[in-house]
Amino acid sequence: MKRFGIKNRALGPLVVIVSLFIGAVSSNFAEKETGTFSGRVVDVDGNPVAELPVMIGTAMVIGPGIQPAFHPMSYPMTQRARTDGDGRFSITGIASGMSYFSALPQNVDDLFPRDLEAKIAKAIEERDFATIFASGVTEMEPEDFEPDAEVLSIDIRGITFYPRDDFSIIAFNVEPGTHVKNVQVTVQPRMRIRGRVLFKDGTPLRNARLRLRYNATRVDEQGHRSSGGNPRTDANGYFLFYFNEKDDTSNYTISVEYQELSATAGPVRLSPGDRLDGLTLTFDSEPIAAEPPPDKPPFIPPTTPPKPRPIPIAAFDAVWIVNPANGHAYKRIPCESRDDAIAQAAEEKAHLVTINDAEEQAWLSAVFGHEFYWIGLSDAEKEGQWQWDNGDPLTYENWLPDDFFAEPSDVKENPDERDYVVTTFADGKWYAVSPHSGLLRMTAMALLEKVDAFEGQ
Repeated sequence: MKRFGIKNRALGPLVVIVSLFIGAVSSNFAEKETGTFSGRVVDVDGNPVAELPVMIGTAMVIGPGIQPAFHPMSYPMTQRARTDGDGRFSITGIASGMSYFSALPQNVDDLFPRDLEAKIAKAIEERDFATIFASGVTEMEPEDFEPDAEVLSIDIRGITFYPRDDFSIIAFNVEPGTHVKNVQVTVQPRMRIRGRVLFKDGTPLRNARLRLRYNATRVDEQGHRSSGGNPRTDANGYFLFYFNEKDDTSNYTISVEYQELSATAGPVRLSPGDRLDGLTLTFDSEPIAAEPPPDKPPFIPPTTPPKPRPIPIAAFDAVWIVNPANGHAYKRIPCESRDDAIAQAAEEKAHLVTINDAEEQAWLSAVFGHEFYWIGLSDAEKEGQWQWDNGDPLTYENWLPDDFFAEPSDVKENPDERDYVVTTFADGKWYAVSPHSGLLRMTAMALLEKVDAFEGQ
């Protein structure tokens, strides 16, 4: 199985986010608005991988973790390159924010030619929905853009990062002007089949969406699985289908359906990284008319667009996130009170977060956003002497003014009771609260920190 985390260490349930904005890589601030990401792509034996299309896309939080926010509609807004004969690439124009690196299909320029890409990008910018629907892009599916290679790791300045097995993504945050150089990306071919669907007279099934299913039995007969997808045939009846299995050699039986027709092929033996070409599936039928795409109701944009909601950057629940600058792991948790947060932290051999400098504060803000979070700072033991719960002295401060929030009179009359600290939506700045503070009802989360994240993993 693949490992995930920093080289030679299995991190268990940890997510690594490469924080490129805190000086972990060289930066050239002559270019203020966008950054670059350049390096070399190699296979597992260190050989260069030439002519591989790669991209930097937008990442977002979906459910319990980070996922690529990628769809054919968003493809024009990605930044792309193709490796040269030595496997080198340079992706420019990367906007600030959470991003991810991915390979693309070898035939992506056929799937989404540049003239169509420019046309859709312009239509999206101008909210020209008629042009978007007329282009046929809305009939495309994300699986039409399955990458031809799997990214196994990315090495940045000698630290190797691995994706999680369940997300297969390495995310990073880029500030304007950051230039990430000499990256080494290791990839391996994805297991796939290239098949062709014909009618019994040899006519190909052209430009049609299939229902594909497969059954796989391990060669040692110790396991069985089944799954499928909806690949699309091209003008000559060819289709590509990628398997996500990475570890077992199995015998595969593949079947396809279209309208009321079906055909089956196999079993064929496939191992991780295998490419099977020349698979032919034939319907026992004369050619039939192509099935038109289902009717879609016309899209009518709202007269008053909804207020945009910022997407939280990597605000995970139940997942530890490693800051590669210090090797510490962080997590946000829901809590009923500060005491509840401390109890949860103790169960995980962690503590409420300690923020020792502006760089750590910036990383926390980028990863978890600006929310009301309990942090581990208080002067409960001795009034006016602020100290972190883990015993660290206060070496960095990021306070809001004491009167920033409108507080009840009990708070104003008893300032000595403001013993504990929360971060706020005001750029993550800190605010001291008392038992009478209205902010107590608004603070239902805490940030935890684990210094020995790698021990016992």
